[in-house]
Amino acid sequence: MHSNVLRAVAPAFLVCCAIAATAQPEITSRVQPEAGDTFMYAVDTALTSIDYGTPGLDKTWDFRTLGSAVTRSEVYRPATSGSQYAAFPDADAVLQSGFNEQYFAFYPDRTELLGIATRGGGPIPGLGGANVFPAPVVIQRYPTRFLDDLSYSTAVRFALSASVLPDSLLNSLPIQPDSFRTVTTTTVDKLADAWGIMHLPARSWSVLREKRVTTVSNRVEAKVPFLGWIDVTSFAAALFGNLFADVRTTAYAFLSDETKGLIAQVNLDTLGNVLSVTFKPDDRVKVDAQTSDANERLFVFPQPASEFVVVRHPRGLCSRCAFRVLSPDGREMLRGETASDEWVLDPGNLAPGRYELQVADLSGRRIATTPLLVAGRSLR
Repeated sequence: MHSNVLRAVAPAFLVCCAIAATAQPEITSRVQPEAGDTFMYAVDTALTSIDYGTPGLDKTWDFRTLGSAVTRSEVYRPATSGSQYAAFPDADAVLQSGFNEQYFAFYPDRTELLGIATRGGGPIPGLGGANVFPAPVVIQRYPTRFLDDLSYSTAVRFALSASVLPDSLLNSLPIQPDSFRTVTTTTVDKLADAWGIMHLPARSWSVLREKRVTTVSNRVEAKVPFLGWIDVTSFAAALFGNLFADVRTTAYAFLSDETKGLIAQVNLDTLGNVLSVTFKPDDRVKVDAQTSDANERLFVFPQPASEFVVVRHPRGLCSRCAFRVLSPDGREMLRGETASDEWVLDPGNLAPGRYELQVADLSGRRIATTPLLVAGRSLR
């Protein structure tokens, strides 16, 4: 009897498994970044509650309550534009953030991080330059599927003359070193632990969720004549305490094969509390409104807009710009001038719909035109 039941149930079970398998998203190299890509994100730090869910199949994440006036961007530039490109001749792109640069190489089956660098000497004179990893670090593989995992570590070293360190540290050592260096090791463990549908304010996405656990540890090494580099972290920890303790944080990144860049990322503190959520405010990688120079673009975010619209153009495009918003039938709805390369529009008086944003110099020469989508005021 049991065998008959199994024979009856098995086909249905296999069909369900097949349907589940075909529904699972995978992340392919088609969404890998490349030089010239700009990803715009909104960041919500004023969170009342956000449920990032549990591991599993066919999940639903409803993040439609997210909202923020804080934005950030990731701009992947040609590697040759990096200040330390000579140290990374195999790099395809550089990602710059403040004084820091990350150099990447892109392949059909993986993304590699070649090393990091500090521009212009960095915030501390004497520190900086290029930190080329002994071997490229694979930070993403393609395709990535449910239950795939990946671990990698990077180490960044900064050398210091012994003369810049406090006497208390020098006197605590049994021998006098020539120089010191700090070594910061970052280990990332990734696991694709869930998949399903994510609802954001702008639209919904089919996503794969990666749990990303990052551990950062610091140590101090001293260079001693005839012995080379030796670890003196225990001496430094006695003076500086928790500065050398490992720090572990967790983030949940949501990826989709429908577009480049993150769909969303939930960032947790060391206790597991939500610190912030970074999310895609619209469905584009970059705005395709071309200016007279093919390398210059006008960025408008978020789209669709409700509370605010941030407009950004390349620096030097015009010393003072005139802008106006036109309705679908050509009526002028908003207009103004700005001397900044980034400004904020208030679409509050515009009815939901599709508009056209035009930017021109003060002589009236049109520089760029791009769609502007308005969702209307939020009732939250």
